Amino acid sequence: MKVLKKDGRLQDYNLDKIKLSIERASDEARQPFTLSDIEILGNDIHKKILDLEKDTIKSEEIHNIVYKQLKYTGFDQIATCYRNYAKGESCLEFK
Repeated sequence: MKVLKKDGRLQDYNLDKIKLSIERASDEARQPFTLSDIEILGNDIHKKILDLEKDTIKSEEIHNIVYKQLKYTGFDQIATCYRNYAKGESCLEFK
């Protein structure tokens, strides 16, 4: 699967990048996930992405899936930080 970036570039889909962004958002929210948390969330997100059965997915679609999964699992502050992180903004409201 390929990921269509905002600037039009195509990159290979990489679940590790998603996990890293989740980890950074949780750290910024000062609610660090354990490796087990990241694996479970990553697997759930990966399944949702694969269920779309697309050859190419927009990066914004991935961001929306991750954000919704974080909200669904009750990690509201981390979801907000993830959304800000994906936009290149900080998560100052929780510091």
